[in-house]
Amino acid sequence: MIGDELPIIQLVFIRSVAQLAILLPFVLRAGSAALRTSHFPLHALRGGLTVVGLYAYFYSYAHLPMASAVSISFARNLFIVAFAAMVLGEIVRWRRWTATLVGLLGVVVVMRPGIGEFSPAYAVAVFGAATGAAITLTTRALATREAPVQIMAYIAIITTLGSLVPGLLAWQTPTPTQALWLLVIGVFGPAGQYLAIRAFRLGEASALAPVDYARLLYAVAAGYLIFAELPDRYTVAGAGIIVASTLYITLREAQLARRQRGS
Repeated sequence: MIGDELPIIQLVFIRSVAQLAILLPFVLRAGSAALRTSHFPLHALRGGLTVVGLYAYFYSYAHLPMASAVSISFARNLFIVAFAAMVLGEIVRWRRWTATLVGLLGVVVVMRPGIGEFSPAYAVAVFGAATGAAITLTTRALATREAPVQIMAYIAIITTLGSLVPGLLAWQTPTPTQALWLLVIGVFGPAGQYLAIRAFRLGEASALAPVDYARLLYAVAAGYLIFAELPDRYTVAGAGIIVASTLYITLREAQLARRQRGS
């Protein structure tokens, strides 16, 4: 895997530069309005979290079986519930707290502590899921105050600047094969982010959640076909617990939102 061959921060830098290059025409078309903001600290926080989150994302995928890394990434929704209650003061009742605790138990099952040698990459993956939750919450806060082009422009600029120096210091000239994989990362990473944003603008989160969990099936298939990996029973059991609990939370939140709209 390319994450084993090239420095992780180099991958983060290339991913950030690619997103900036893709967004540049839209930023130029919007003109100075794309960068006009009165919420720069929130943009800076979101951009910094993105740099850290991308590093954790690439590291965990490079050092864990794909199915395990993807399963733990779904714990982001569990951390969103906890952070929303502790930081934003949202009221979270016992059903969602119970589902959150059950989901975290599923994360522990995937990590299978005490069974075989523990890999630090599991801790990095959990940290990445927590960072992803923080990114989601800051994005929600910005979405009510800024236009999408402003949010995406600042993400691209801050992540590029944040990874520029370490990325260049760690730079290793890629081989042709590695360059091809870097191109895939640079193109499909921002494209996937854009499609996800469009999907959530067009449909409800509860309807899209089952589609998001299809990533786990893709990860299992890709892990088997490309890396000859098959998830063990701990990954299968833990993934099932995580998916069930996060799907319940998503559906419960949608139900509560519909009740609020109806009242």
